[in-house]
Amino acid sequence: MKARWVPGIATFFAMVAVALLGGCAQVAHKAPALPISATGTRDGAAYRVDIPAHWNHELIVYYHGYRHEPATYDKSKPIWPALDGLLAKGYALIQSGYSRGGWAIEQAYAETEALRRDFVASYGKPARSWVLGESMGGALAALTIETRPETYSGALALCGAIEPSNRILDQAFALRAAFDYYFPDLLGPLVPVPDPLPEYADMSKRIAAALAARPAAREALLRLYGVASEKNFPDIVAFITQILGELQRRTHGNPFGNADLIYTRSGDDFALNDGVKRYRADAQAAAYVARWYTPTGKLLRPLLALHDTGDPLVPAGDAFEYALTAERAGHGDNFVQQYINREGHCVFEPDEITRAFGELADWVDAGRRPVSGRLPR
Repeated sequence: MKARWVPGIATFFAMVAVALLGGCAQVAHKAPALPISATGTRDGAAYRVDIPAHWNHELIVYYHGYRHEPATYDKSKPIWPALDGLLAKGYALIQSGYSRGGWAIEQAYAETEALRRDFVASYGKPARSWVLGESMGGALAALTIETRPETYSGALALCGAIEPSNRILDQAFALRAAFDYYFPDLLGPLVPVPDPLPEYADMSKRIAAALAARPAAREALLRLYGVASEKNFPDIVAFITQILGELQRRTHGNPFGNADLIYTRSGDDFALNDGVKRYRADAQAAAYVARWYTPTGKLLRPLLALHDTGDPLVPAGDAFEYALTAERAGHGDNFVQQYINREGHCVFEPDEITRAFGELADWVDAGRRPVSGRLPR
């Protein structure tokens, strides 16, 4: 394995000492000089490694959420404030920026695992490892704990997109198709979404102006979507347009369809269903989105999900589907969802993330399953 760590970071590699017992060679790791904040690039993906001075020899593997471009890291700058509390408690933390932007679940899963293996090779096997992810990273946290229970003690998904990816993204596609029914040609074609699109801010302003000019259409769309306000809805439509286009390009087709969907709750259902344009997904493209990823619910380790009740992008109620999936798989006891009452996507305070992680750690350490519902104070 080739690990391209930043030069000058002391003692990253193992020393081999010959042991006479049993005629076997044992690998010993020098204790690193702490604290460490290291950045670099591995196979096209930026990474960051943080180990506090009082390292407790446990590791948190962190997945960031959806970004249009791969993340980059600057070790001279503090880590994301929301994670500071976990470093303060002694946990080491590693994160990959992924080699691709967009819906990069396939790349993120493999590249983060490679980074974890590099960490083990450099510092030895942690006493325990945990996985934590935000938004799209929450889906990655669920995927990881399902597939690598031998590696991780537990997982925390923050505002995680943990229902089947094709479900949440097809819902987004159906909303954009409904938007086009009320505002034809405002954003250009839906299949394929134009590339490049206007700047995000410009697109959002254009959407906001159109919605303000047609209040009845705006109210129909808000009822149809169900989890957004008049204020944040233009940003939701703009973001949906961007992610749909990125996945069309990623899959070399159109992964989405609304041909067999009957629209309800708009208050204008008869006219909307008669007039909305219908699309069918390309099978190969749709299969890719389903592959990355559809939950199995096969939880051999605990998974705690934390959501904002007023999340307009990844609706909190959708995570209940994961609870049902875990129950059907016979592992419902290993899933708990908690919430905070706040509007916004992933708008957690640092202490809330620390408290939620504490709930997870206590679940693993003492067998005290967290109480579903509001995050305890």
